Amino acid sequence: MEIRRQRCQKCQSLDLHNIIERKPGQRTLVFVKCARCDDLVARYELSGYYHHGRGLESWIRAGGRIPEESGRDTNKWFRDYEEKVMAQYKEVVDYLRAKGKEI
Repeated sequence: MEIRRQRCQKCQSLDLHNIIERKPGQRTLVFVKCARCDDLVARYELSGYYHHGRGLESWIRAGGRIPEESGRDTNKWFRDYEEKVMAQYKEVVDYLRAKGKEI
């Protein structure tokens, strides 16, 4: 497994901010800006955007597709999805901490 923290190529800062652009019918774009020197660090196109803490509505608004049909199944699917994301996040953070990396 390889996990890295993204740095500004210009000043090497880890202090980065995401600027998120959503347009109906298009993929969500994320522009990563350095908070120290204001340089553009990267731009990503997302296909499965998940904003933790904003719930199912955020997932749907970002264009997420829900595989279930009933409300009860949809809620269960989304709770399972949130748990999976949090487990992945914990694994990444634990890995970086074990390597002595700044988080």
